[in-house]
Amino acid sequence: MDEGRIVAWHKRVGDAVAAGDVLFEVETDKATMEVESPTAGTLRRILYPADATAPVATVIALITDTPDEVVPHDGSLGARLPKPSLPAAAQPVTGPGSRGGRGPSEVQPLASSAESERVRSSPAARKRAQELGVDISNVAGTGPGGRVTLEDVDAAATSKSSPAATSSGEKREPLSRMRRAIGERMTRSVREQPQFSISRDVDMTAANEKRKAAGASYTDAIVAAAAKTLRDHPRLRARIEDGQLVTSDAANVGLAIALADGLLVAVLRDADQKDLRELAAERERLEEHAHAGKLAEHELTGSVLTVSNLGTVGIDRFTAIVNPPEAAILAVGRVVDRVVAKDGAPAVRPIATLTLSVDHRVADGATAARYLSALADRLERGDL
Repeated sequence: MDEGRIVAWHKRVGDAVAAGDVLFEVETDKATMEVESPTAGTLRRILYPADATAPVATVIALITDTPDEVVPHDGSLGARLPKPSLPAAAQPVTGPGSRGGRGPSEVQPLASSAESERVRSSPAARKRAQELGVDISNVAGTGPGGRVTLEDVDAAATSKSSPAATSSGEKREPLSRMRRAIGERMTRSVREQPQFSISRDVDMTAANEKRKAAGASYTDAIVAAAAKTLRDHPRLRARIEDGQLVTSDAANVGLAIALADGLLVAVLRDADQKDLRELAAERERLEEHAHAGKLAEHELTGSVLTVSNLGTVGIDRFTAIVNPPEAAILAVGRVVDRVVAKDGAPAVRPIATLTLSVDHRVADGATAARYLSALADRLERGDL
């Protein structure tokens, strides 16, 4: 990401702050995340109020050790502070700690917009409203207590866009931040990562028994097998970074999650060390957070291989694009009964097609084939 929008502040200028307290919410290309204070002290200045957009690595607030500590001004820290681009309705006000107005003004969060908005709508609904250009303050909420839901925002956007349809029946709307981010990321993947794909049909009989006993899904079973197989295949845990091959010790597996306007990859950390029940619970939690737009940074970064399962929507097989900076992605088709040869006789077995796409800079065909074969063997043994 290059910039983020401040959704809401959880603290006001003058408030005492403890390390770990949630300071504010920031909207990225993928989610709305809560940001915690790295230190304890008093919040003295807010440089970017709710609804303002700040570039990455920009100072957005000042915290001092004591309430009356002198805040740096021009010539020290203040000279390097950016001038925030405030929304038209935001008027900077002087707060505690002002020294003659020489430094950046303290800005109070706008109670009339940010706080009331937080009460009436979820972060996901606010994010959707911004993407669609809908003024959420004019949307009637149908949720509990009049809360604005995603469906309310979509309905408002539909009614708003209807008059804008052209005479040819076309409708034009800007790409959302998520769609732009996906497009840029996948274009970079195809442009910079030479990719090849290999496929393998897998008998899911044993895996099906194991996942049913654990109350897990086929996706959980495949994630478990993929993660455990990564232990013995370090090349599939590697990536290219600054012209060097970097291999991770952790088998963090990404899970592609489809959202209303795109998809994102949530990360199941140390997936090889979790049993099926734990993986199922963690996957459900990540999916819930993803749909609510509340995934934390550590839940979106650090994966070494992604699992993308379109079998849940009836697809037999497909080829996925590698999710950079990872070196591989596993595309999973649906599990369907097929007639196969078993001990010299025809038999009906639940079969799934797995397709592994790999960055050719990191691994060759034989290396990828050994990993996919080992993964298939583990699933057919039910070693999850």
